[in-house]
Amino acid sequence: MTTQAQSPSLEDIHASSLKLAEDAGAIIPFMEDEIQRFDAEVDRFRTGDLDNTVFTPFRLRQGVYGQRQADVQMIRVKLPGGIISADMLDCFGEITEKYAPLKKGHITTRENIQLHHIPLEQTSEVLRELGRVGLSTREACGNTVRNVVGPATAGVSPEEVFDPTPYLTAYVRFGVRHPITQNFPRKFKSAFTGNDQRDEVAAAIQDLTFVSQYQEVDGEQRKGFKVYCGGGTSIMPRLAKPLYEWVSEDDYLRVALAVWTVFNNADILRKNRMMARLKVLIDKIGLDEFRTMVDAELANIGPIDFRPLMAAEDIQREDPPAQPASTNGDDANPEYQHWLKSNVESQRQEGYHVIHIKTVRGDLDPAQFHGLADIVRKYTGGKARTTQEQNIVLRWVPTGYLHDVWEALGALELAEAGHNHITNVVSCPGTDSCKLGITASMGLAKALRDEMSNWNGLADDAGVGDIRIKMSGCPNGCGLHHIANIGFHGAAVKGVEGQQIPSYELFLGGNYGDNQVEDSRIGTRVPKVKVPAKLVPSVLKDIVSYYKDNRSDDSERFNDFLDRVGLEELTSVAARAQEVGHEAEGGGEMYFDWERTNQYVLERGEGECAV
Repeated sequence: MTTQAQSPSLEDIHASSLKLAEDAGAIIPFMEDEIQRFDAEVDRFRTGDLDNTVFTPFRLRQGVYGQRQADVQMIRVKLPGGIISADMLDCFGEITEKYAPLKKGHITTRENIQLHHIPLEQTSEVLRELGRVGLSTREACGNTVRNVVGPATAGVSPEEVFDPTPYLTAYVRFGVRHPITQNFPRKFKSAFTGNDQRDEVAAAIQDLTFVSQYQEVDGEQRKGFKVYCGGGTSIMPRLAKPLYEWVSEDDYLRVALAVWTVFNNADILRKNRMMARLKVLIDKIGLDEFRTMVDAELANIGPIDFRPLMAAEDIQREDPPAQPASTNGDDANPEYQHWLKSNVESQRQEGYHVIHIKTVRGDLDPAQFHGLADIVRKYTGGKARTTQEQNIVLRWVPTGYLHDVWEALGALELAEAGHNHITNVVSCPGTDSCKLGITASMGLAKALRDEMSNWNGLADDAGVGDIRIKMSGCPNGCGLHHIANIGFHGAAVKGVEGQQIPSYELFLGGNYGDNQVEDSRIGTRVPKVKVPAKLVPSVLKDIVSYYKDNRSDDSERFNDFLDRVGLEELTSVAARAQEVGHEAEGGGEMYFDWERTNQYVLERGEGECAV
């Protein structure tokens, strides 16, 4: 039976939301008493006074996630809307230097930054360091409202309807530590975007997405949102469906609470955590019935004043630098011109630019964090953004400073051209750290980049360059492989004498990002074929070459080509690679994963995503 939702007021919203702008620079208020309790619970767990079944969900709500490796943790840091300040970048530099054995942080496809291999006893020290600069890990893991994704160009895009960042801020504050969001049937993923013509937030694979819209009401143009719900990937990929064509800004938090309530009260989802996402509920009962249930909850929810929750001047304010009197450097340098064309776009504010910084596998080391902090302070409005492509975006860079920024990024080895190019391979950590990982997806990502560097101009072709490659180390889809033009997820197959070969399933024709939400596509899985990991680079080249050689003309894009010719030939390419793997001599190269020295054996632990 559905529990009646109470009409919330500011008094009903948990204490953290009431703190608001008192926490300088913080969207999610830091609470020291939570860390003190975390310390106490760690001590109880270590002494055996607290059972792991109780400690684990508590730990997850603090953003501390168990790794594949024994007795170390991954700390997932929330960056709502991907917003990150210079002080935050410096903080990551200090933490990765002091606490992270591999001396790096990792940008995720949800715009978080993850820190790996941290001993449990040091996690609270890290959480306090993060809190000092306005960062939080609260509810970054567990069955909660996860990090809320926003577009890197919010507030500066020429195509934007209106900037959703203040609304995203209010949504985050409303949801974090809210009683109803603490123990959902499963995790809940959200996004906001101000652009209804170009999808920058993978809107169609979120549980709930708000897209900025204006509508005339009583002769006035009123702000509101088109609302999508029920998207997701993993073993049952689904694209989000339109729940409401327009919801007034006055009602969007009411709609969020109603959706959360229906989800939280769905007892059928609590029977099997592996099939407990919102998309499963909508699949079972249908969108119309789901909308009826949300409408019923809305009838019980009174007004919610979102405006006090929007106040976040320190984190939202950007103070653009003045244009310099003159430009330094050689603007005719061909490498600079290539970078300028591929990585820089004009803002709607005249004379200012967005710069896309391409990272390698989403990783940044301490020197890069500190160097980026210096660049942000000197050349931007004071804030950068992380992206779902595992990159960093600078904003408010004056025209006269572009060459200086390019040189500064070059010194950090971050000036590679082509942020939105086939060589910008997206990957989850895979077996580097994840218990659920089947294959070393990060190793494959490097192998593909190395392969493409030897293509003798193939990647320079415009159509080839537009192809997006994403991979996950397991079917769960953290690398967003379902919505890539070419996607891979990890698998294992038997070779000779029962030995195992690390392999990948292949997805073709997925898409998001260059069109409207409704035009997003889940890639088609090539059936009954698993490509050995060591042959994926050559298979990728065969696929790309086949497209280039057989397209109707230079303007035919990869997905359009697949729609015209079908998948038969590309399936044959993958199947031939699978046969080569099966015939490989035992103990040979095929039996070793990328960046591994031990022969491959599938070792998949029990993950904490469904705890």
